This record gives sequence, structure tokens and C-alpha cells, in this order.
Amino acid sequence: MKLYKTLLAAAAALSVCGCASFTSGDVLVERETARAMIDDSALTPFAEIKLVWKNYPYRSPTDAIAGDTTVDEKGRFKSQEVKAVPVSPGDVAALLKRARKTFSDAGLYDSLKGRGTLKLELISMNRWTYGELFRSYLVETGFIFLIPSSLRVNHLLTAEFAISTGTARVETLGQNKTTFHLLLAPLYPLFAPGGKEKRLLQQMLWRSATDIYTRLKRDGQAPAAPPAAEAAPETTEAQAAPAAATPQPEINAAPAAETPDD
Repeated sequence: MKLYKTLLAAAAALSVCGCASFTSGDVLVERETARAMIDDSALTPFAEIKLVWKNYPYRSPTDAIAGDTTVDEKGRFKSQEVKAVPVSPGDVAALLKRARKTFSDAGLYDSLKGRGTLKLELISMNRWTYGELFRSYLVETGFIFLIPSSLRVNHLLTAEFAISTGTARVETLGQNKTTFHLLLAPLYPLFAPGGKEKRLLQQMLWRSATDIYTRLKRDGQAPAAPPAAEAAPETTEAQAAPAAATPQPEINAAPAAETPDD
């Protein structure tokens, strides 16, 4: 019994560690641009950063077949819209903290001296957890650790901010590819999927910061202040009519209100 448990634990360990992740995408940061951004004392930072993270998790082929279509009352197949799954509050809070730290180091965020709001939206496609893989991918894919097999997670980071001429928007795309194979187990400590995702998102934040800086400098702009409150509604004709329509006795009319003779 102990031998069985030992073998089972060893198999589980190999299943977890027999993979390595590699990142790619448009995430390289130009050193000259980053250095100029950090040294720019005239740069106006943002006063607030907001983050929305939309996650479309991994779905196995069988889940897609069963979940993407339904049958109506007439027996016809109907496609369902794939919806995003909320990311855990801890992951969102951690990413927002890293975003504020990154943009602060870049000179683009200061809650006291800044102006305007930077809106960040991260969309993740095919993002997975080990629990989801053990329930589907690692079970349904034959010879998973004998023949290399890969999963790709795509991240799209969009930064939107207001400037004096309107709204500006920059996008950064990154990919995290995880390959499963027994021979990759020695690489796991250096290429663990979780660690590679954090480093990829960190790199995407820096790339987004330099793109924002380039856009501001190219247009000669600075972050715009929040829009002013809407003005009070004008008085309607119905509200003004009673005062104008009420006749006044001639003896009470003010001299300035009299119409001069032609």
C-alpha cells in the first residue's frame, strides 16, 4: 500500500513538473525610450489607475462541444456566447499593485501630483489552472508526457487615457506557451508557468508604459483632467411662460420696462 502511494505521488509530481513555459509577443521595451521616460522631469503622471481583468479560461474540446451549443424546442442547434469568467480578487489586486508600482517607477503615476485616470483592461484567452488540466487536458490527451504537447495563453493589455484632444489608446499583446513533456521536468524550476506569467505581465506593463509615453510625446499632450460636472439644465419655456404671460397692472409697471414710442 505504501509503495502504491509512493508511485502515485511520484506520478503526480511528474505530471505537475513535466512542463516548461516560454513567453513571446510584442513586449520588448526600447531601453532608450524607457531611459528618456524615467529621466523626463516635465512628464505629467496619472493620478489614478483602474484595472479590469477579463478571463476566458481553458476549455477542452469535449467541453466546447457540449457547452457552445444548445438545442431549442424545434431541435435546432443554437450557439452560445462564450462569456468571461471572473478572475480571483487576489490576482486582480496583485496585478493592480504591480501596475501602480511599474507606472510609478516609470514616472507615469502619482496619486498626489498626477492628473487624469489611466484605464487598464487585460483580456486573457485560454488561461488554465492545474486543477482544470487534471480534469480534462492531461486525461484526454493521449501520451501527454511522451509526445510533446503545448497550450498557449494569450494576453491583450489595453491602456486608455484622456488627453486634451480626445481619448488615446495603446495595446500590448503577449503569449505564454507551456509545453508538456517528461524531459522538461528539470527546467520546471526556472520556467514554471505561474512565474513566467507574472514576468510576462510585468514586461507587458513596462511596454505599455513606454508606448503611452511615446504617444504623449508624439502628440505633445499630457493626461487630461477629469471632465467637469455637467451644467444645470436650462429653464424650459413652460417654466418661464407663467411669469411672462401674467399681465401686470399699468400702475405697477416699472418705467424701465415701458416700450418707447416709435
